[in-house]
Amino acid sequence: MSRQAFKSISLIISPFHCGARATGPGAGPLFLQSRGLVPVLKEFGLPVREFEIEAVDELDGELAKSFEIIRRTSKLVSQARQNESFPIVLSGNCSGAVGVAAGLSWKDIAGKDLGCVWFDAHDDFHTPDTITSGYGDSMPIAIMAGLCYKKLLQSVPGHQPIDLNNLVHVGMRDVTEEEKQRVVDAGFDIVWGSTEQKVDFESGLDKFLEKKSLKDTMVHVDLDSLDASIGMANKMATFGGLLEDDLTKCLESVVKYTNPVSLTLASFDPGYEGADKIADVGIKGVAVFLKALLGSS
Repeated sequence: MSRQAFKSISLIISPFHCGARATGPGAGPLFLQSRGLVPVLKEFGLPVREFEIEAVDELDGELAKSFEIIRRTSKLVSQARQNESFPIVLSGNCSGAVGVAAGLSWKDIAGKDLGCVWFDAHDDFHTPDTITSGYGDSMPIAIMAGLCYKKLLQSVPGHQPIDLNNLVHVGMRDVTEEEKQRVVDAGFDIVWGSTEQKVDFESGLDKFLEKKSLKDTMVHVDLDSLDASIGMANKMATFGGLLEDDLTKCLESVVKYTNPVSLTLASFDPGYEGADKIADVGIKGVAVFLKALLGSS
């Protein structure tokens, strides 16, 4: 679907973290909504349709709940695509991206061809065999690539493993040596964050996007990719990340070099210091992204 075909914006709100609704990062989507995101979206002159994923309390266990949310996300993203609507997803945590990728692949984009630009302070590339913390939201990239939970993934409508060669990770910095080696071995490109020197994130991203020539691309922004000097996006926020201008310029680069087919904001816990500023930077990023996307139509 070309950029010109977008007839509306679908705002998909998934206020969950590890299956629990509106707690911790699960409260982030509702906070962004209350902070004025919808009026900003409406300024672009397209109809804005809001969809909120309902609670999954009838299911037992974090994994079962998380995968039901993933399935529902996939269906809503696919529905948006079929209605020629651009999906913007507010997800409590990064695992929602598994549903976004599946929803994009469901209709007309092969998973192996789907590009992904992933903003995050962390690698998100664990599997149940490598994780020691037990934190379930540290695996979404590995899950999207089909490296774990293969049986459960068969229940996700549209899931096709993504090709990690089509992924660029921006802002990674809070990783152990073991985690760093794992992502290097996986082979996807990384624009590393740093506490020791100012990083030109835009130029680093441009270099990889020029080399890859990605086409249809999902854009995932974990708000802890932002530098902790702006505010604490969640309890794992760290220094060495993107400043406001870094984020907006990088989002413009994604539009310049690829055909974006979705945008996700994730992992924002408004219970920490600087929540208003983090939300405002995130919303500004969405506005800049849409201006570049729709302005290029």
